[in-house]
Amino acid sequence: MRTRLPADSLVGRAILSTRIGPGAVVGLGLTASLLVPVMVGLGGGLVLVSLPLIALTALADSSLALLASRATGFSRRVLVFDTLAARLSEGAWLLALWNLGAPGPAVVFAGALCWIYEQTRARARQVGLRDLGMVTLGERSVRLFTVAVGLGAAGVITFAGGGEYETWVSGSVTIATVGWLLMAALGLLQLVIVVSAALRRE
Repeated sequence: MRTRLPADSLVGRAILSTRIGPGAVVGLGLTASLLVPVMVGLGGGLVLVSLPLIALTALADSSLALLASRATGFSRRVLVFDTLAARLSEGAWLLALWNLGAPGPAVVFAGALCWIYEQTRARARQVGLRDLGMVTLGERSVRLFTVAVGLGAAGVITFAGGGEYETWVSGSVTIATVGWLLMAALGLLQLVIVVSAALRRE
């Protein structure tokens, strides 16, 4: 589930007044996310550049949700590639965290739980549970916020302290990764409980 910009907000009205298509929005968000590990790899203060890139991805997510709410129908191609782009984006964020020192196993498990969560939600929709009426701790917006906090802290530490604070950088991204992992696990548990209850009522 993605956060949707209010249609009557200044940004919402600006987006709706343009002719930007859903495919372009998906491509913009994916490109911004793929640049995150590049900035992290360059090191130094450039780590902080990852923050506006993540913000751009968040804006693209919200814009797509807004466009979807106003459109009579989305092409199947956009729907398929949006899902693919979302998973690639999250993979890029996890790669950035790993490059900064997050433990590999935690990164892998966080990514796996994220994938399982999205698969479970998608399967629930396929069997008719399209409106689960809930927002869990495993939502994409929660992941986005968590990685932004981790990379932001790492960027500030890197910019202010340099190499001597390398362990602090590693610690900040480790906390962010573990936070992602825990949120994904709790979100999956919430989702499974709600889906099981909904299926029992069928």
